[in-house]
Amino acid sequence: MFLKALQRSHASMLSTLMMFLVIGFTFILPSLSFLVVQNLKSISEAIQHESQISVFLKKDIPIDAKNKIEKELKNRSEINSYHFVKKEEAWPKLQKSMGFNDSNSGLSENPLPDAFFISPNTVNPNLIADLKSFLEKLDGIDQVVVDTGWVKKLNSVLHLANKAILLASILLASMLIVVIGNTIRLQMTSHHEEIELSKLIGATDQFLRRPFLYSGFIYGLGGGLTAAIALKLIVIFLNQTVVEVEALYGAQFVIIDLNFLQYLSIIGSSVLIAITASFISINQSIKKL
Repeated sequence: MFLKALQRSHASMLSTLMMFLVIGFTFILPSLSFLVVQNLKSISEAIQHESQISVFLKKDIPIDAKNKIEKELKNRSEINSYHFVKKEEAWPKLQKSMGFNDSNSGLSENPLPDAFFISPNTVNPNLIADLKSFLEKLDGIDQVVVDTGWVKKLNSVLHLANKAILLASILLASMLIVVIGNTIRLQMTSHHEEIELSKLIGATDQFLRRPFLYSGFIYGLGGGLTAAIALKLIVIFLNQTVVEVEALYGAQFVIIDLNFLQYLSIIGSSVLIAITASFISINQSIKKL
């Protein structure tokens, strides 16, 4: 039966290749969108890791309290790194950046406190909020400043993008079911007499379905492989283009490719949709017979 389906596909090679392309390029659209979102997530994580949480200490805080705070920072898994800046070091830098000195600043003493500057290793707003709440409860800390507003907005946009990709995938899958179903229906119409003759000599519906289900499997497999190969070539092309961007901006950036299981899921989804469309179309045609 499978060989018979292959022979039919080979006999109409042009239409088979066209079906591969239709299925393949239909799968590329949501897959490429998913790839873009995944890379945006990785970029946002990298940016967030470079951001800082500012922990300002109270004035005249004892050394023991500073050491206790530093010990707590070392034990927190959400913290990637931190560094301590004395107020005596921060004040001259601020004066230089603002363009004034002790004579024209109007301040008789250094107004800045000692501070810890923390680089978190997470982009999860909830974890960062928990870390801020924990730090504010420590003795000797006056204020904790962290800007997670942009992180929440970015995560919301990425979450919305994932939903949009899911919706687009459902719509495209519905379109594929219609296209593949019509193709299988046309195949059954072209073999109408053969099917009728098989029914007259006692062929079961399961026997009649099998070669057309195999045809659907071939369409799905070919379309899924077409999508996976095309997507891989797009990633390779983009990574070669990124080299020019690295030369201009001096930054290292690589397009993150899908992993093996994700590529396998593209092929598997293509096969599943094609077989489902074939099964629906075959059942409707057999009922009419």
